Amino acid sequence: MTAIVRALHRFPVKGFPAEPLGSGEAAPHAGLAGDRVLALADGTAPVSPGSWHSWSAFLALKKRSDLAAWGVRTLPDGRIGLTPPPAGGEGAREEIVLDPAAHRRAPGSAAGLASHLPGTDPAALSVTAASSPGGAQGMFDDEHGHLSLIGLASVRALEEAAGEAIDPLRFRGNLLVDGLVPFAEFGLVGRTVRVGGAVLLIRSTIERCAATKVHPGTAQPDLNVPRLLATALGHIHMGVYGTVLSPGRIAPGDAVEVLAPEQARAHTASPPALPGGTGPRMLRVVDSAALEGGGSDGACHASSAGTPAVRRHHLRLRDPYGWFAAHWRPGMHVRVHLPGPGGPLWRSYTAFLVRGSEFSLLVQERGEASGALAALRPGEQVMVSGPFGSSTPETVLAAAGSAAPSDVPASPAPPSRAPQVAVLTAGVGITTALSLVPGLAAEAEVRCLHVDRGAGRASAEALQRLADAAVSDGDGTAAGCSVALWDTAERGRPDMAALSAFLTGAQAAVLCGGEEFLTLARSAAQAAGLPASALISEAFASPVPEASARIAGRPPARIVRADGRVLDWTAEDGTLLEALEADGARIPFTCRSGSCGTCAVGVRSTGAAEHVLDHTAQPGPGRVLSCCSVPVGELHVDV
Repeated sequence: MTAIVRALHRFPVKGFPAEPLGSGEAAPHAGLAGDRVLALADGTAPVSPGSWHSWSAFLALKKRSDLAAWGVRTLPDGRIGLTPPPAGGEGAREEIVLDPAAHRRAPGSAAGLASHLPGTDPAALSVTAASSPGGAQGMFDDEHGHLSLIGLASVRALEEAAGEAIDPLRFRGNLLVDGLVPFAEFGLVGRTVRVGGAVLLIRSTIERCAATKVHPGTAQPDLNVPRLLATALGHIHMGVYGTVLSPGRIAPGDAVEVLAPEQARAHTASPPALPGGTGPRMLRVVDSAALEGGGSDGACHASSAGTPAVRRHHLRLRDPYGWFAAHWRPGMHVRVHLPGPGGPLWRSYTAFLVRGSEFSLLVQERGEASGALAALRPGEQVMVSGPFGSSTPETVLAAAGSAAPSDVPASPAPPSRAPQVAVLTAGVGITTALSLVPGLAAEAEVRCLHVDRGAGRASAEALQRLADAAVSDGDGTAAGCSVALWDTAERGRPDMAALSAFLTGAQAAVLCGGEEFLTLARSAAQAAGLPASALISEAFASPVPEASARIAGRPPARIVRADGRVLDWTAEDGTLLEALEADGARIPFTCRSGSCGTCAVGVRSTGAAEHVLDHTAQPGPGRVLSCCSVPVGELHVDV
């Protein structure tokens, strides 16, 4: 199937609407000629002429949606015309003309613009432009001039998930491309493509922010696109960035042609390095094999007899980008993203048996997504994002150090003794132990109990071998690891007393399994004298499909920023992350669904915030995950 450019746009002024083009010239450093040539600094950060600056220094859609109501055009002489939206019953207003050449030499006054931007300080507003060593460039969201490509099939897949139409211009792309299957453009990362007369290196997928909430036609925030992406697709990416290697003209109707490696080398001897990350990319299947049947559902629900065994499948994947190895820590997980007849599918799986950029997943075949994964064969590709999560050896050891030894019958550990950690898993939850324990056993005395049917014995034995190998590679100071299997086919389900006896004496515990199992395990930990701060738990559950229902109806609250700025919060403002973004705060994020921990912020009191979404990342002491939390009463945040 051939990919075709259906429409071409540029955005002459950062944050303002698109300008449609019949054709455009792509140039190195500058992307599409005339794109983001001007930006309006709002006084929140100093700017200097001819230099690149972060978006937070400028007016942007994520700060004020009314920018989408302006008119924008590029005049024949290269100047930019901005037309303010009509106010009330007034007709069209007079166009304000700006000269990029003049503003590249020095930021210019924007007093005329400020009069049409309610709440803007005229003295703080200024017009500026950026340059690069190669010449004029746009004020893009990063220092690399680029073109953005949006796959229209991907937008249609998101429409299907949303149940409503989505204007592709929400994603502010230069090239709207059709003819690909949904998200096939993600597979172009690292490839060189020819579009019309230009040659591009596709460098990365594009993380989406609050700017996409604004409807480009009405200038109103009417759809929470980042949240929709996170819950429906399992990632927050739409479109790809391309760096121009060879200049040329692009027009609607041009094909997107992937160049062979020898053709790509003709355009650059050393292409720019790809920016590493954890975003979705295509990984190759190295091995795919069915294993023996296991427990009924991975949550310690199997009966001792008569329950059909659920098949388990082993997948081994390789990341050709090397990004997995760069971000991996034992205990972390990945997300796999699959197409489905009813819309995109995604699931989280702990990665284990990690060797560089290769890792394994244990898939329990019990639904459409797991069945699709089990059907993959060596040589095929699957979209994966990650690794994510903060259930790592460092987190566990910190939890052990912060908790006093249990006072339920056990001798206090001598100061020189390694911390004691209990790992309690059920069903497919064994993968957390398989991943985490080898990195933990060289630092702590670890004891593991795995609850499963008899088929889990092979996994428990493999865990023991991995832990023994980790200790033998360490400095010999740790006591190592012991592994026991509770076979539900022989003994039935363990009760709280049995789990409490196992956990007694530990300074920290790692709990992993289904929600019912975790509820029982947490109660057992409390009975064993372990405080909540000493528990690291991970449930194999997908985030709530729609977060709005959990936020709606909550009472108003206040958010107090570190600089004293006070925000009056209501449920309509969404999560803490969304509310702070709308106020111009710069908070890093990667998943917006509680998996990565990137958006954790410090708070004066964690009791003044409540997590309203399920999350697997651990924010750490005195911190909350802003993408999953809302304020309660008065919340002081360190941003």
